[in-house]
Formats: sequence, C-alpha cells, structure tokens
Amino acid sequence: MYTEQLTQALSIQGKIDPVSQGAGSVKPNAGIDMQKFRRGTWILDVGAFGASATVDMKLQEDNNQNLSTATDLAGNNVSITQLIAGGGNNRLVSLEARADQMTKRYLGVLVTVGTAATLISLIGLGGEAVEKPGNLNDTGSVAQRNVAS
Repeated sequence: MYTEQLTQALSIQGKIDPVSQGAGSVKPNAGIDMQKFRRGTWILDVGAFGASATVDMKLQEDNNQNLSTATDLAGNNVSITQLIAGGGNNRLVSLEARADQMTKRYLGVLVTVGTAATLISLIGLGGEAVEKPGNLNDTGSVAQRNVAS
C-alpha cells in the first residue's frame, strides 16, 4: 500500500514573495504545470491594507510557464470577491481549477491591488500529481520539506 504524505502529494509551483505591493497588477514567478497535476490552487495572504485599498485575484492560463501571454480562465468562480480595507486586515483567499477546465498548459493568477500599497504574499500548489510523488516538481526556491516522525 502506498501512503503518500501531504508534503509529497502537494508541489509548490509558484509564488509571490511577501511584499508591500503598490497599486497595480502582479503575477507569480511561474504558473502551475497542469500537465503534471490534475488540480492547482493559489492561496493569497493579504496582510495590512493601505488606506482604502482593494485586492482582487483571478485565475489565468497560459502556454508559457512565466505567464507572459496569460488570458483569463473561462468559467464560474474564477475570481475572488474583491477584498476591501474596510473588511479588516490579515485575510486569506484561494482559487482552484482542474486541468480539464483549461485549454492551456499553465495555471496562474493575476493579483491587482487598488488605491494604496498592501502587504501580500501568494503560493501556488499543484495537487493530484500525474507522476508521484508530486513534490519532485517543486520550484527551485523550496529550501526544505520536513515531516515529523
């Protein structure tokens, strides 16, 4: 019987390092390779909002890993409900898609900060790996993966 650990099942595929993001749009450093995974999810961590700031996030797809020609993913629930400063700081949101919902290879997101700089970070996870263990496809910036024993 094969018992896969969670750290083996999920691959860290892309990210936005923690940053005080000024007004404008930003993409992760790489998309999730949906030829290697059946599911991909992006988790956005929003820290302290700037005065009257807003944050939006929507799923995109591209044939390029660096998401240089990304287009919006079609379908329902492909974007978050806008987060606003008045709703409070320190919130998490996520978006997920399956490989069979896409027409291109890489799953990415576009994060847009409106009005004022806001603290954000983002991580993209590939799940249900086609070839196990999935963590063999981690991005090069992953320094350690430990499991208690």
